[in-house]
Amino acid sequence: MPELGAVAAFEEISPVYDATRSPPPAATMDAVAADLRSRGISSLIEIGVGTGRIAAPLLERGFSLVGLDGAKGMLAHARSKGVTRLVRGDAYRLPFRDAAVDSTLFVHVLQLLDDPGAALREACRVGRLGATALVHPPLDRAPDAFEGGEDDPRRIVREFLEREGHPVPKGGGGPRVAEARILRAIPPDRLEIVSDRMVTEPVARRLEMIERRASRHFLDVPPELLARAAAEARAKIGDRTHTYREVEAVATWHRPPSATSVPA
Repeated sequence: MPELGAVAAFEEISPVYDATRSPPPAATMDAVAADLRSRGISSLIEIGVGTGRIAAPLLERGFSLVGLDGAKGMLAHARSKGVTRLVRGDAYRLPFRDAAVDSTLFVHVLQLLDDPGAALREACRVGRLGATALVHPPLDRAPDAFEGGEDDPRRIVREFLEREGHPVPKGGGGPRVAEARILRAIPPDRLEIVSDRMVTEPVARRLEMIERRASRHFLDVPPELLARAAAEARAKIGDRTHTYREVEAVATWHRPPSATSVPA
């Protein structure tokens, strides 16, 4: 799974993970299920199953699924949702025989891995039809002005912490940018858009993830200092909302990708 520090972070986050993330839309899950069935896939190993947010809906739609994760806390939440076939392990040494299932599945997990190419090669070994991932695809569009902008709570919190002498990792532009970077470096054999929708949400929703210590990038910040930073951010953003385009695609690697590195 992710590097050891990330696994420890997700252990800490697991109690509040679901409460700070929106559930996957039913329409998106229907589209993912339809795409899998169209390729003859009925059995899956989800690598990075987390709290079972994707695994449970796929089980409800008739798929056979085993979930794998490095964090015991995440697995416990997945089990509470009816995902009973669970394994603790990591993405680089899957404890399964060759071609054990129709396909392996990553859901917005590749960007958490320090070597996504190695993980995909191992996933292709275990998946009879290769490896599948739900990702944010690269799009020819202008960058979202909100991401990293003056109203982005993450930027406000980071700036506050830096003023207080407690810098935090800058990050590489967020999960969408990281996933696009991986797809360019390790091109899939197939990329099919399954969801393209406009989303409007309160800006404070992103701040809540930081306030409740559900963002791994802020876990080393002392609670009192983080509370002060969040209070400053909340005062600045007020009741503003943010509208953005959410595009998700199913990427498929039919063959193990050659060894490659992903630019930072």
